[in-house]
Amino acid sequence: MRLPAFWAGYGIGPYRPYDGQERAFAWFRGYPLETLPPLDEESFVGDFAWFGDIGDPLDHRTAVTDPIEAALAKDGLVLPADFTALITRANLHRCLDREGGGAWTDVSGPLPSPADPADRMVLFFRDQQSCIMWYLYLHHDGQSAVVCSDRDFTGERAAGYGPDGEIFWTAPSAESFAYRFLVEARLSSAVYDKERAGDLDPELLAYLAHYVPGPDRP
Repeated sequence: MRLPAFWAGYGIGPYRPYDGQERAFAWFRGYPLETLPPLDEESFVGDFAWFGDIGDPLDHRTAVTDPIEAALAKDGLVLPADFTALITRANLHRCLDREGGGAWTDVSGPLPSPADPADRMVLFFRDQQSCIMWYLYLHHDGQSAVVCSDRDFTGERAAGYGPDGEIFWTAPSAESFAYRFLVEARLSSAVYDKERAGDLDPELLAYLAHYVPGPDRP
């Protein structure tokens, strides 16, 4: 699955200011992946251990994912367990919304991919003005990732668009996406509210340190 890539995120105060040079999607900006703090991707095994108690599945949420699972099964595809957990578990459900500054969970699919008719996408998150949407991308070989686009493929004929410049690879899994999104949202809020560094969780400080000049950084 070869797609152009970037991370759509908030500015983080003076540490990662909006400079007007990157792609803009309402409150989100497109940042090259190589400029982001690296994550230990092997630690994201689908259990959301970093989050804590994820709760039990909610019936009204499994009622959303079950039909998607059934439709994907016809194409030999399955929803990754971490994606299903993010959408259906009681304590994970809408966790992105609570920190998202107006972005909200909105699940729909499966949808045909504009990059390959054998692939499928599932919309799961969008900015409040629908300037940018995030999708789970399911490759026909069984791989999956999170992608983003300024296209709402639930209301447009995906087959009418070419692959270049339409969808962008943004994270290797739903869990990894959720982790980075929540960390950045909390940091952005903390900087805005002028919270003291000593009051922040160590993991937030470690993430922020990537943007703080030091002896080995310009």
